[in-house]
Amino acid sequence: MADEIIWSECRSCKRSTRHKVLGESCKVTPPEFYHEETKNYLLECNGCTTVAFRTEYHDYESYRQTGPDDYEHDISIEVFPHQIKDHSPIDSFFEVPNIVDRIYKESLLAIQEGAFTLAGLGLRATIEAICNDKEVKGKNLQIRINAMSRSGMISKSDAERLHAIRFMGNDAAHDIKKAKEKSVLIALKIIEHILLSVYVFEEEVNKHLETPISCLDDAVPVLESNLSNIEGDSTFTLTKWLGKSRRRILEKLDDIETELIANIESGEFIGVETINTPESEESTSQLYKKVVPVVEEVEDDDE
Repeated sequence: MADEIIWSECRSCKRSTRHKVLGESCKVTPPEFYHEETKNYLLECNGCTTVAFRTEYHDYESYRQTGPDDYEHDISIEVFPHQIKDHSPIDSFFEVPNIVDRIYKESLLAIQEGAFTLAGLGLRATIEAICNDKEVKGKNLQIRINAMSRSGMISKSDAERLHAIRFMGNDAAHDIKKAKEKSVLIALKIIEHILLSVYVFEEEVNKHLETPISCLDDAVPVLESNLSNIEGDSTFTLTKWLGKSRRRILEKLDDIETELIANIESGEFIGVETINTPESEESTSQLYKKVVPVVEEVEDDDE
């Protein structure tokens, strides 16, 4: 067995590679009964060092012709752990909540083992988990998927695809109907697209790209950051205050400013006060003034 090499499928390399045989065990039945053999191998990929278990069943009683005078006996091969052919799981899962991650990975295991009824249930449950995490309300999954679409969390096309997975999951749950492998694999692609869109891409986009500001909560970090660059007692409009970030507010600027003024006057937004626009000014824009806090001097009690 020293330095024995076998070509076998590698789940990490996603192709057939050379594997070193780490261990081997064979079991042969007596030829007088039925001549067959089971060979078991512990393998290590020479490329990525991934370890796998391979079992080969050799049926020496069943042959097929491969040439004019050539024959081969039947061999069936299975490599563990099983893998989903031509599939690469999502790499970046730090942004995905544990419950969503767990159900997604359990669904992958069901697909790997060919348990497509359970896989249909698992992919449907993944949608439910996303709704729970994002606090999407509704008495059933149909309503919750539509609510995600209305809120802009997913597109209308994505919602229609999620409904298709909902149908498949319902068939699995209520009719104990096994989904076709091709249908499950397509559903898996849809779920992974949604996970990337809702969690991974959202996190990365917010870190590295400017996105539209649609409400005051989105605007507050920008306002607080820009305020630090404004001199004390300066007077300015909201447009001046936003600076280049004004372009990020595509609509509802008046609504955002109305809420901002209410927060300033109630003391929720600190460091700025509203002032009346001078009558001589033609502009009707609300004016703001940066308030510099007064630091009280502490008397020295030591004499």
